[in-house]
Amino acid sequence: MSGLAHYLEDEGLSTVVVALVREHVVKISPPRALWVPFEMGRPFATPNNIGLQQRVLKAALSLLDAPGTEPVLQDFTEEAGNLHDSNWIFPALLSNESVIAEAKSILPSWHKAQTRIGKTTVGVSGLPPETVVEFIDRYFSSDPMPNPKGMALVSRARFAIDDIKLIYFESAFANGGQPSSHQLNEWFWKQTLAGKMILDFQEAARIGDNENLRLISGSLVPPERTYEYT
Repeated sequence: MSGLAHYLEDEGLSTVVVALVREHVVKISPPRALWVPFEMGRPFATPNNIGLQQRVLKAALSLLDAPGTEPVLQDFTEEAGNLHDSNWIFPALLSNESVIAEAKSILPSWHKAQTRIGKTTVGVSGLPPETVVEFIDRYFSSDPMPNPKGMALVSRARFAIDDIKLIYFESAFANGGQPSSHQLNEWFWKQTLAGKMILDFQEAARIGDNENLRLISGSLVPPERTYEYT
């Protein structure tokens, strides 16, 4: 969006970028940018917090009248607030023997969540939930799983990772409760073997020889989780 802002400004349109990744706007330097300290995908903070959303919007629009020379970068320092469900814990004890064992241990909770919610968004990869983690775990091994017909291997990997995240996130609601997305992300990326597997997969794709894998490597993990990874 920062690059697009430069293009629009060249065409005579004034722009303000609401930025979630400060490093990007510092590097690309759009004419006006407001950095916000919220999680990825939520540049105007949490849903239904109308007051905070309006303050973000007013702070962004105020940059159109900001004195001084461009580029202008301002930080929005107000936090989104703690909307965590303090009583929520993951509704199962996950195996720590291996990522495949962990995935098998989560499936009963996922099936329970399906019954409770009445739907699932898992399935875009076309792989059974019982094998989707193993597909990614063995992807770079000397004995990878065969890729079923009907989808390019790189696309299958991309969608398999989506399915893995969805299986884990949907399982979190098996017993009720309303964990925030921040809670879920903290749990998944820092406490599960599946989260570490995906981080490792992204890094292997980023530095590997497969150009198509390198193209998708930046979209597998939220940027703030990539920065945390060492």
